Amino acid sequence: MNDFDSNEFRRVMGAFPTGVVVVTATHGDGAGLAMTVGSFVSVSLDPPLVGFLPTKTSSSWAAIRASGTKFGINVLGNTQEDICRAVARRKTDKLDGFGWTTSPLGNPRLDDAIAFIDCDTESIYDGGDHDIVIGRVHSLETVKNNLPLLFFRGGYGSFRPSSMAVGVGIPAARLAGLDIVRPYLERLSGSLSTEVMAMCRVDEDLVTVASAGNSIRGGRSSRVGRHVPFMPPIGGVFAAFGGPDEEKAWLSSIHDDPDGSAIHSFEQVVERVRETGYAFGIGHEAGAAIELASDSANKAHTSEERRHLMSTINAASHTFNNTDVRRGEDYEFHSATAPIFDKDGDCVFSMTVWGPSSGTMSGADVLATIDKLTRGAEACSAELKRAKGRL
Repeated sequence: MNDFDSNEFRRVMGAFPTGVVVVTATHGDGAGLAMTVGSFVSVSLDPPLVGFLPTKTSSSWAAIRASGTKFGINVLGNTQEDICRAVARRKTDKLDGFGWTTSPLGNPRLDDAIAFIDCDTESIYDGGDHDIVIGRVHSLETVKNNLPLLFFRGGYGSFRPSSMAVGVGIPAARLAGLDIVRPYLERLSGSLSTEVMAMCRVDEDLVTVASAGNSIRGGRSSRVGRHVPFMPPIGGVFAAFGGPDEEKAWLSSIHDDPDGSAIHSFEQVVERVRETGYAFGIGHEAGAAIELASDSANKAHTSEERRHLMSTINAASHTFNNTDVRRGEDYEFHSATAPIFDKDGDCVFSMTVWGPSSGTMSGADVLATIDKLTRGAEACSAELKRAKGRL
């Protein structure tokens, strides 16, 4: 006999947060079938297998099982609590009112899911009062860049990630370096009472791979996982400290430069960043415009939004690295960024500290903030160098 009842079992298991998916299939008449599941799991890479555990007495599971062997997994985002509850509550017509398309295997693929996995049933095992359904993955895709919906202690919510190491395309050694960098972000964030983040160069973009502290700039969405194009004036520290090829790639992304004056100007910016050891931005309006365009581009994933983001960044060029900060003057401090080097002296991360979204800071406070930033970045670099034998 167990010394606990089913309520106690649920309470304790509820301390473990889970992601939420909607399992879908298609009825013979073409109607969409769906059920909400919190027990989805990745099972195997080779062969690619996933699984979920539906209650044996579930009428939704009975309908999906009777429809055939095909099913789809829709990973819900943190804006999809409505469809999660609707699918769980409704007896029929579970997908009415929600947009979806048909996958290659014929399963409903929800428009706003953050990921979709198309499967064929491999096997079904007994799991007490649940079935254990194993599916072979035929195709899969990431659809949106939103944060996932979580189920925890009987309620739904989301989370603010401190890192997003998986899926950003950086090498394993650099991921190990990120584990070393993260505590320094947290320390600096606590010291300055603002958000501090780390970025990494990935292909043609800069990707935010870690963040610590709460943003004081008024934005709701996390910057972690966000992509911005590697182009002037964004990414100046990578251009300045990444070597000639990085500088050339950065300068080649300049827009609207018929007479070469912009290239000359940003060549001077690179030299300035090398001399000072950091890049910085002044001006709330331009900074807010970049934030808004970046958030839209990373949610929509359209070429139009990408072009708008690049145009917005280009228009804000005059607000970055264009002045000497003087102690006796006030500034609309937006952000400052310093390089982090690995054991080989390569610039592998940048560390950015964010200013407030409105008002001004004295030049003395801006310089003090930048000093803490550069010392924090230098400490990270020293730690990565000491970790040479461990990475």
